[in-house]
Amino acid sequence: MTENTSPLVVLDSNVVSYIFRGSPQARYYLDRIQGLHPTISFQTLEEIWYGANSGGWGERRRNQLAIFLGQYEVVYPDPQMVEVCAQLRAERRNAGREIRIADAWVAATALILNCPLASHDGDFADIPELQLIRAAAG
Repeated sequence: MTENTSPLVVLDSNVVSYIFRGSPQARYYLDRIQGLHPTISFQTLEEIWYGANSGGWGERRRNQLAIFLGQYEVVYPDPQMVEVCAQLRAERRNAGREIRIADAWVAATALILNCPLASHDGDFADIPELQLIRAAAG
């Protein structure tokens, strides 16, 4: 991770997408992450590019996306994150609340960095020690 004096926040794929598209939901998250250093999980990077690839985006839009994504520091897994992700998946399964592997990687990133996760996804609710920035339903 590069040195930055601002506290970190991990952005989930849906929040990154809202910001890129300028969606109405983006304002809620931009207001709450102001002054924080936004980072993304490698999993979010993959999901965003998967969406562009499966959507058949052209070169111009893909270039815009690449420039946009360049503002975020990407966090890649290390052995500690792998263990946290595996533990989280096991705990959720044992509690009867399985979590998708992609979501587990994103949550593990925020847990390892000890920072909030900004997500519009309800699958992250009730994860112990996970600080969640999420718009209220409705």
